[in-house]
Amino acid sequence: MPDHKRRSGLRELLSSLILTACLGAVWLPPALADDSNISREIDELIAELTKIEKGVAAAIANEKSTPADLEALLPGVKEGLARLSAPEGLRLANGDSTLQDLRPILVFRLAAVEARLGQKNEALKLLDSVLLELPGWLRHELLKGSAFASLANEPEFERIKTRVERAATLWDGSSFLSGFREDLPEDEKIAGLSDFWSEVKNNFMNPSRLVELDWDRLYLSYLPRVRQTQSTIEFYRVLQEMCARLQDGHTRVWMPMEVYERQALIGELETALVEDKVVVVAVKSEELRKQGLAPGQEILSIDGVPVKKYAEEQVAPYQSAATPQDHAVWVYSYMLTLGPKDKPLGLEVRGFDGQTITASVTRRLSPTRGFSRPLTESRMLQGNIAYIAVNSMMDSKVVSEFGQVLEGIGQRADALIIDIRNNGGGNSGNSYEI
Repeated sequence: MPDHKRRSGLRELLSSLILTACLGAVWLPPALADDSNISREIDELIAELTKIEKGVAAAIANEKSTPADLEALLPGVKEGLARLSAPEGLRLANGDSTLQDLRPILVFRLAAVEARLGQKNEALKLLDSVLLELPGWLRHELLKGSAFASLANEPEFERIKTRVERAATLWDGSSFLSGFREDLPEDEKIAGLSDFWSEVKNNFMNPSRLVELDWDRLYLSYLPRVRQTQSTIEFYRVLQEMCARLQDGHTRVWMPMEVYERQALIGELETALVEDKVVVVAVKSEELRKQGLAPGQEILSIDGVPVKKYAEEQVAPYQSAATPQDHAVWVYSYMLTLGPKDKPLGLEVRGFDGQTITASVTRRLSPTRGFSRPLTESRMLQGNIAYIAVNSMMDSKVVSEFGQVLEGIGQRADALIIDIRNNGGGNSGNSYEI
């Protein structure tokens, strides 16, 4: 074959392969394509209805909104509700909680507009129709806000508010609240355990984990243990142990504030599990340095108990985490030194010369505050490598701080290390921005 024909044939083959590759990149099986289309339709409808809801909320909150301004909003709200009630809207809302939640929110906004326009009976009917579907923030707005001021003297509105208050009590569990006592009555302990068991059974995001645990049987096994507790602190420890069985980092049982006020961590000393050894990673107190403590030393014991044994018995059973790595952080970094404020912690560490160093450390840091670190830390390393530590995603300022550092040392570096080992999480939006 002549060379030009070979080249021509090769071009045709390459064109065919490129076309096939491009088609392959965008082709989806029909089921996946349908799912993608449905997701897009849901997102578009949510965006449209949310825009309507935000506009109505802003107009209601604006005291200068005229009746004409409010009346102009009615068609949009009613059309949005009609779309949700139509077969297509019901199909899209099936299985999508955001769309399902938008219906009572829009009805609530429509009721507020009707109330502002003097249509009291219509407003009351609308409120009554969604009363038990309202999210907590709208229940609060109904009880404390001014949107329904025109209904204040209506007996039916008083009845509605009473029902909302009772609904709030039902869902927030406030009926279970009682004053702190050193040892709660047995009935209250059983009620607390039962409330926790019920909340998890009905709301936990991973039902398969409940099946694996046999959650009901686990509840029954903890009943006698709760009855045997001799103090409120011991009772809460049992609940924390049961909660830890869920292996979920966002499901926790917290002690009452009265308990936390008596406890403290050693804020000047940071520890971690490194290569299966418990080590000191930071010493922030001159007092501790004078006792011979320094970063890099291995901790041998706490209060005379080998440190691993102490952690496994006194700390690990009560920490909730979804992964072994996160569990190790909670056990060996966050909670290892937690204990009574008035009781110093006895430490034994191995010095760099191999000798044992004994130290007595006072607990001062409140467990409700946690360790304090700057949002970001940065420096240049050898080899022209930029190092940036991002220590929290809680504060939106972390995004601008990171951007400034990146514009600085990041621009002149040959490589970049982003360290999130000490980042406890926060707002996902901030992490997306970074």
